[in-house]
Amino acid sequence: MSDVLVIIGAGRARSSEIEANLRRGILDGRLAPGTRLPSSRALAAELGCARATVVGAYEQLTAEGYLVASVGAGTSVASVHVPAAVEEPERAAGVFLELLPGEPDPSSFPRRAWAAAVRKVMQSSPDSMLGYGDRQGLTELRVALAGYLARSRSVVCDPARIVVFGGFASALSTLSAAFDALGVARVAVEDPGLPPHAAVLRAGGVEVGPVAVDGDGLRVDELGEERAVLCTPAHQYPLGVVMSAARRAQLVEWARERDGWVIEDDYDGEFRYDRRPIGAMQGLDPGRVIYGGTVSKSLAPGVGIAWLVVPPSLLEPVLEVRRQRRDTVSAIEQAALAELIRSGRFDRHVRAQRSHYRRRRDALVQRLARRADLFDVTGVSAGLHVTAFLRGREERELVDAALERGVALFGLGNHRIAQPQSPGLVVGYSRSPAHGFPSALDTLDELLDTW
Repeated sequence: MSDVLVIIGAGRARSSEIEANLRRGILDGRLAPGTRLPSSRALAAELGCARATVVGAYEQLTAEGYLVASVGAGTSVASVHVPAAVEEPERAAGVFLELLPGEPDPSSFPRRAWAAAVRKVMQSSPDSMLGYGDRQGLTELRVALAGYLARSRSVVCDPARIVVFGGFASALSTLSAAFDALGVARVAVEDPGLPPHAAVLRAGGVEVGPVAVDGDGLRVDELGEERAVLCTPAHQYPLGVVMSAARRAQLVEWARERDGWVIEDDYDGEFRYDRRPIGAMQGLDPGRVIYGGTVSKSLAPGVGIAWLVVPPSLLEPVLEVRRQRRDTVSAIEQAALAELIRSGRFDRHVRAQRSHYRRRRDALVQRLARRADLFDVTGVSAGLHVTAFLRGREERELVDAALERGVALFGLGNHRIAQPQSPGLVVGYSRSPAHGFPSALDTLDELLDTW
């Protein structure tokens, strides 16, 4: 008990603070694997807080794979190792309502905050910023991202290991070329997933191995000869499942045994509605997990900024590809994003968007709940879309019928890499402008009444 209290700190009674200090203690080795933690009741009594406060911290860290809870054995520290754009369907004429996934509401972009950030950058930045700059990314942005990712996604990194790209596809392309140069011939991808991402990897010189997904995430037991895997642990795309703590640990162990890497695509990790966002799995092993993020969901795809947190062993191969390609990202936009993060406006925008999208999610789920005879709905706890499996009907029929009424929908078949998929819809609730979303829901209702 005394070691845990020292790590948590005296007077720390908020669940987020207990969680953060325990996570830090696990990552820096002060809490060794197998260490049994006090019961939630006992720790709450020592801290003078409600038991629910401790339970919330334990549950969050268990979900992230840092703790293991078992009936009769209590809660203990897990084995954590820390080393020193979707193709859209063809649209019929007159389509103006969208329930497609993949993009935020363009009308919610923080124009004033962005403009203020650009103004400040242009007034205060030296002329040298307008040169070609560091191909790893603007130092100011990498510093700002390191702080943001640590506090919001529990990512373990320093600015020297962040590489900035002009989008996640560019990051994947660079990784693929780096893997090819290192002799990594095959990368596993989730199936269903994003076929365009698989295409980017293939274009970079590696083969792609589709791997099935179940209710716990990617099926690690189905991995073959791959030495790298691309996955979406926090919110699998498109099925919406969260990779379980056991599966995360299994995947990290697979990477260690194979001398390989996990590419963690955290495409919409900020948007979770039933609890605090699930932390990144990168913290379980920063030497084996490549963390990837982007502002395409939190701000807009048009900003064109993504990043990788690269393990030390991969940093030079990745930077060598960048040097060969001589590609850079707008220094002005990088500096503006850095200012947005430093000022706190980025965090405020994300919080506002989380509330905004939660309301939309609720409205969509309520509509679909009335159609329980047609749909099994999953993936509602996070992200910007839900998955609705169809009961005994063909998805193509519904997608085509919706297009005739001016509503664009995605079928689950669009996300097939190789394996057959059950019929269903991937229904986005973020993309329509505020004035169009209710009309899209009403039109979908009318269609389902006659379908």
